[in-house]
Amino acid sequence: MNHTSPRMPSLPVHADSRVQDYFNDKFQTLADLSTLDTLLASVQTQQNQLRSQLTTADSAVISAQTALSAHSAQLADAADEFECIQDSIDRRLLATTSADTATDAAARFEETIEKLRRLDVAKGYVDLLAKVQALGEEAHALVEAAKPEEALKPYIELQELARGLKKRNEAAEGVAVHLVDYVEKATAELWAGMRERLAGHLEEVLKKMGWPDEQVQMDKGIAEEFQTAFEKLLVLQGPDLQTVTKDALPLLPFEVLVKPLALRFRYHFEGDRPTNRIDKPEWFLAHLTGLVTTYTSFLNNIVQPVLAQSPNPLVNARDAITEFITSLLPIVRRKTKNLLPQIVDEAQLLSHFIHEMIKFDAEIREEFYYTPFGCKGPWKGMTHEVLVVENGFADWLKVEKEFALSRYHTILAAPDAWTLDYESVELSDSKPTKSAMCLQDLLETVTDSYRPLISFSQRLRFLIDIQIAILDQYHDRLNGSVEAFRVLSSSIARAVQGTSKEEVQSLSGLAGLERLCKVYGSAMYMENCMRDWGEDVFFLELWEDLESRAAKANPNKTLAGNMNIRDVASVTSSALTSGNDDDDGALFDETAGAYKRLRQKTEEMIVELVVGNVKDELKAYVKIANWSTLGDAAVPAAISPELSSPLTLIASFTAFLQRTLSPAVTRRIIRTSASALQSFLWDNVLLRNSFSLAGGRQFARDCAEVWVLCGGEAAMPRLREAAVLLLLGLGDHEEDVMKLRDVVKPVFEDNIKARECMGKLGVSTLTVQEVRGLLQRRVEAFGGQ
Repeated sequence: MNHTSPRMPSLPVHADSRVQDYFNDKFQTLADLSTLDTLLASVQTQQNQLRSQLTTADSAVISAQTALSAHSAQLADAADEFECIQDSIDRRLLATTSADTATDAAARFEETIEKLRRLDVAKGYVDLLAKVQALGEEAHALVEAAKPEEALKPYIELQELARGLKKRNEAAEGVAVHLVDYVEKATAELWAGMRERLAGHLEEVLKKMGWPDEQVQMDKGIAEEFQTAFEKLLVLQGPDLQTVTKDALPLLPFEVLVKPLALRFRYHFEGDRPTNRIDKPEWFLAHLTGLVTTYTSFLNNIVQPVLAQSPNPLVNARDAITEFITSLLPIVRRKTKNLLPQIVDEAQLLSHFIHEMIKFDAEIREEFYYTPFGCKGPWKGMTHEVLVVENGFADWLKVEKEFALSRYHTILAAPDAWTLDYESVELSDSKPTKSAMCLQDLLETVTDSYRPLISFSQRLRFLIDIQIAILDQYHDRLNGSVEAFRVLSSSIARAVQGTSKEEVQSLSGLAGLERLCKVYGSAMYMENCMRDWGEDVFFLELWEDLESRAAKANPNKTLAGNMNIRDVASVTSSALTSGNDDDDGALFDETAGAYKRLRQKTEEMIVELVVGNVKDELKAYVKIANWSTLGDAAVPAAISPELSSPLTLIASFTAFLQRTLSPAVTRRIIRTSASALQSFLWDNVLLRNSFSLAGGRQFARDCAEVWVLCGGEAAMPRLREAAVLLLLGLGDHEEDVMKLRDVVKPVFEDNIKARECMGKLGVSTLTVQEVRGLLQRRVEAFGGQ
C-alpha cells in the first residue's frame, strides 16, 4: 500500500497568499493534522478578541465624532460672540472719542494713557518727597532728643536714597535732575541742621568753660557736659569718617573749638588792623603755631582722653594736637588764597611768603610731629598747596631764578671778584677767587631754600634751572677767559690784532700766571664743591629717587619741566642712561666733569706759560758758544751770568705756584715744566755745542742751580746723566783723565759693553746712542788717540 503525505487542497486563486503560507507552515506532514483542533480553538479565540477590539474602536470613533461636533459648535459660538464684542467696542470707542475713524480714536486713547502714566509718575514724585520729608523730620526729632546715634539711621537712609536716585538719573540720561538736586539739598540741609544743633550744644558748654582762655574752668559737671557734647559730634561724624579716603577730614568737635580762634584770626589778619600786612606773612603764621603751643596742655589733658574713650577706631587712634592743627589749617588756606593774588606779581613779596611758608611747615613737622591722620608718607605741607594746588610753583621758581642770577651777576661785577682768596681755604689747598667762594655760598643758599620741599619734580627743577644753570654760566665765563688768554697770547693773534704792551705784560710773567691760576683755582674749588655736594644726604636722596624713576619710566617721559630722562642725564649724570648697574653716578657728574676738563686745560696752559717764558729768558744762555774752550778745570765759583735772569723767573714762578696752588698740583706743574725745559736745554745747548772739561763743569754747575728750583736732580734725569758724562776726567790726577778714555772705549766698542759701563756710571735714562753723541762732544774724549 502506497502511503504518501497528504497535500493540502489548493486554495482558490483569489485567496490570500498569506493564509496559504500559514497552512503550509503549520501542516507540513500528516502528523501535523493532529494539532488541527488546537489550532482551530486558538484561531477562534483570536477572532473573538479582534471582534471585541473592533466593537470598542467603533464606540471610540463615535464618541470622538460627537465631541468634535460639540467643540466645533462651541468655537463657532465663541467666534460669533467675539465679533459681537468687537463690534460693540468699535461702536463705543467711536462714540467715546467722537472720532471718524478707528485710527483717530486709537491716537486719542494713547494720549489718555500717557496722561495716566504721568499722573502715576507724579504720584511717585510726591511719595518720594513725602519720604524725604519724613526722614528729615525723624532725624531732627531724634537730634532734639539728644539721640545722635538713632538720628543717623534716617540720615543714612536719606543718603542712600540720594545716591541711588542719582545713579538712576544718570542711567536715564538726566530726566530727573531737579528731583536729584532737591533730595541732595535736603540731605545736606539735614546734615547741616543736625551738625548745627550738636555744635551749638558744644559751644554752650565751651562758654561755660571760658574757652578760648588758656586756663579753662573744668569742674566735674562741666567736664561731663563737655565730654557728652564732644562725643555726640564724633558719633554724628562717624559715617563720614568711613568714606573719607583722600585729604584729612577735621573732626567736628575740633572745628567748634577752632571757631572762636578763627574769628579772632580774621579780626587781626584779615581786616584793617596793623597786623594784617602782606609783607609780614610770618606774623600770622607765628600766631597759628603759637595757638598750638598755648593749648597743648588743654588738648593733652582734657581732649585726648575723650578721643581715647571713643569706640570708633577711626577716632580713638587720633592725636588731639594733630587734630587741632588739622582744624587750624583751613584758616591758612583761606588766608593764602586771599593773599596770593596780591603778591603774585611782587617778586620780593612772593619769595618771602614762600620761604616763610616753608619755615612754617618745617616747624609744624619738627616741633609738633604733625602728620594728618590717615596720611601715607610725609605730610606735603601748606607750601605744597601753594605751589601745586594754587599753581604757584612756576612763578616762585621764576622769582628765585631771577634773584639767584641777579646775585650771581653782582658777585662777578664786584671789584674783588677775581682776586685770589688766600685766607678762606687751607694753606695746602689751591686758592680760588672770591667769586668762586661767593658762588658757593649762593648755591648753598639756593639749596637751603628748596631743601624742605617734598616734591621730587620741584627739587629737580630747582637743581637744573637754577643751580646747574648758574654753574654752567660760571664755567663758560672761566672757559671764555682761558680761551681769550690763548688767542691773545698766540703769535699769530699778536701779529694780526696788534697786541699792546700792557696786554703783553698781562699775558706773560707772573701777571699771566696769576691770571691762569685764578681760573685753575676757581675751577678746582667748584669741582670739589660739587663732589662734596654729591655726598650730601639731600642730594644723595634726590639722586637715588632720580635713578629709580629713570629705571622705571619711559625715556621720553618728562621729569623736570619739558626735559625727559635723556635731557636730565645730559646735565646731571650719563649714568642715568648708561644701562650699567655698576656705573655709580651723582647729580653733578656732568658739570663737575666740565670743570675738571677746564682745570686740566688750564694746567696745560700754565705749563706752556712757564716753559715759554723761561725759554724766552734762556735765549741768551743758549747762545753761549765757549763751552769747548780749554781752561782751568777747577770748580766754578758762580753760575753763568746769562742764567741769572731765567733762574730769577723760575724762582718767582715756583714761589707763586707754591703759594697759590696745592703742593701736589705745584709739584706736577714744576715736574712737567722741568721736563720741557730739560728737552729745550738738551736740544739747544747739549746737541749744538762741544764741551771741554771746564765747559762741562760750568754747564753742570748751571744745571745744579736749576735743579734746586725745580725739585732736585730727579726733575731732569737726562741732564743729570749728561752732567755725569761731561764731568768725566774731573780731578788733578792723571788717572782721572784716563777715566774719560776708559769710558769712551767700551761705549763705542759695542752695545753690551756700553750698557755695562753706563751701569757703573749710574746712567740709566739715556740711550746708548745719546751717550755716544754726548761723548763725541767732549773735546778731550779722542785727544791723543
